Amino acid sequence: MSISISGKQTKVGKSLSFYVEENIEKSLKKYFERFISIDVLFSKQSFNFKCELNIHLETNMYISTIGLSNDAYGAFNIANEKIKKRMRRYHRKIVDHRKRKKTKNSVANLFTIRESGDKINTSVNDEPVIIAETKVDIEILSVSQAIMIMNLKEQNAILFKNSQSKKLNLLYKRNDGNITWIEPK
Repeated sequence: MSISISGKQTKVGKSLSFYVEENIEKSLKKYFERFISIDVLFSKQSFNFKCELNIHLETNMYISTIGLSNDAYGAFNIANEKIKKRMRRYHRKIVDHRKRKKTKNSVANLFTIRESGDKINTSVNDEPVIIAETKVDIEILSVSQAIMIMNLKEQNAILFKNSQSKKLNLLYKRNDGNITWIEPK
């Protein structure tokens, strides 16, 4: 994380450098934890000072802006305000995008039932014995995503909500190795 402050045909004093470092870090820390580099270039343009800010953020995002004013501090303040405005908008866009993308999953109970071939003392009414009970999130997935998750988790079946039809679907592996997809009408 480096901050480079320089002047093109102008001298940049220690107080201006300190002011720039202090304010630019405050502006960035509000929205981003880290940045890769910041280049601040002061130059004289006719009767005004020009401040060019170039920022390379950790997300491979580059932000650059220019501020013009009759003094160097004012030029930096204008450029810094533009940067803060852009970062605020970008951050809001990211946060809003996450909220829209996030959907509620349904919750279902998962029961594991021991097969009747196992030798267990069964109860009088011969109902299967429930071995384990857990709560499972029913995710909204496409069929290809469900197959991928089923293969990654080495499961024989997966219950999911189809992202296109919004209905519950079931995928399971058959004994012959093929996969069956059940989708209600």
